[in-house]
Amino acid sequence: MSAADLREISVLLQTAKRSYVRSMLEREEALLSAKLAADKKTDTKRNETVEVEEVKATPPVPQAEGVKAAPPAPPASSSKGWISVDKFAFDPGEYNSKSLSIYVNLANIISLKEVEGAIVCDFTKSSFDLKVVGLQGKNYRLFKDNLSHDIDVEKCRYIVKKDKIVIKLGKVKGEFSYDSWTELCCTKKKSASAKADPQASIMDMMKNMYDEGDDKMKKVIGEAMMKSRSGEKMDVEPPVPEL
Repeated sequence: MSAADLREISVLLQTAKRSYVRSMLEREEALLSAKLAADKKTDTKRNETVEVEEVKATPPVPQAEGVKAAPPAPPASSSKGWISVDKFAFDPGEYNSKSLSIYVNLANIISLKEVEGAIVCDFTKSSFDLKVVGLQGKNYRLFKDNLSHDIDVEKCRYIVKKDKIVIKLGKVKGEFSYDSWTELCCTKKKSASAKADPQASIMDMMKNMYDEGDDKMKKVIGEAMMKSRSGEKMDVEPPVPEL
């Protein structure tokens, strides 16, 4: 490695946005800087001429207190791809509990606890994304979106134990209690517009019935929709089919 490599790492570091990528580049930059400095010092000592008349002892430079070695790099790169985690345990918690738990079994995961960037979990209000890099040469990922309810991102966290990771998702508190979960993810996509405006959902249903109905059905629904737009009570009774 040379100073040119160090300059290129610095350029990449300026453009990197992901925290894991930045941490790896920063670590490589620090290690390379230290190696180049050590090589330069060795070359300088090798080229020095020792003058016997002015030999002076150089006192050792004391090491600053609290300085720790750079953390070990993850043993594998994410370039190898991800192994999807399909098996995990889901605990919705008791009634009115503040969080729910997800248990992911990974043998000897504790070995990566102190490795920076090896275990990452990103949260949004409707998803979480757990990534494990370099566990016995493999990369694991558990990604879930379209969660049954929104989650409180600020109260979400993960705990690394000996052979498992416990993901804690913070529940959102409603008017009377925290949301009750029966499943982790919705089987259907949640409709934010229908939840925000129930009347709009009813009108959409009426429109579908109008488009798919016969002439009598279209007449009844058309009159009801006209009354709704004019502010009158919408009372829809489908026509009785002729025997």
